[in-house]
Amino acid sequence: MSMDVRCYNEKKSHQSVRTAALAAFVVLSILSLCLVGCTKSGGTGLHVKSHATDDKDISVKSSYAFAVTKTFTDIAGKITTAPSYRVYAANYDLDAANFAMTLDKPLTSDERLRVVFSLVGEQAGNEKTPLKAGTYSAKADKFMKVEDVGIVSRKGGADSKVWLDRSTLTGEVKVNSVSGDTMSCDVDLSAGETSIKGSFTAKILTRK
Repeated sequence: MSMDVRCYNEKKSHQSVRTAALAAFVVLSILSLCLVGCTKSGGTGLHVKSHATDDKDISVKSSYAFAVTKTFTDIAGKITTAPSYRVYAANYDLDAANFAMTLDKPLTSDERLRVVFSLVGEQAGNEKTPLKAGTYSAKADKFMKVEDVGIVSRKGGADSKVWLDRSTLTGEVKVNSVSGDTMSCDVDLSAGETSIKGSFTAKILTRK
């Protein structure tokens, strides 16, 4: 084999290696971007702001939701009902063994924090009515409404509960999907200087 042919083959081999390396780099870069995008859109974090917490980012470690029947009575005495899902999201492992009785346990350290709110569904439902995907507005009249929004933190050995004022509460909770016993949502709520924003996925509890 002549020197020119050997040089040509070696050059071609080096080019092939560089091309393969470049292709691998591009693929890995795309995968990394996809993972970052999926993590962000997956939503496992909240940003809260209140006089008790200041501005704080929390990673949601556990979250649950369960339903009760909410009853309305109008001025004519007519009674209507709707499902009301109580939702909890916390940066620690929540105890869901006995619904609200254990989910509302006092915090055990100053690093712990949880967010709570209720999602009132459509008219005529009850606690057996499945959670519906859709937008729950703070300004809705009665149904498809988000209400009873609070931030629970701890300082100086005692829980601090900040409830967002209903009269000034604005924003919404978007339940993006409900599949089996899992729901995912985006939260954007505020009242005055207090706010909760972010996304998370929660397990839906059912009574036996």
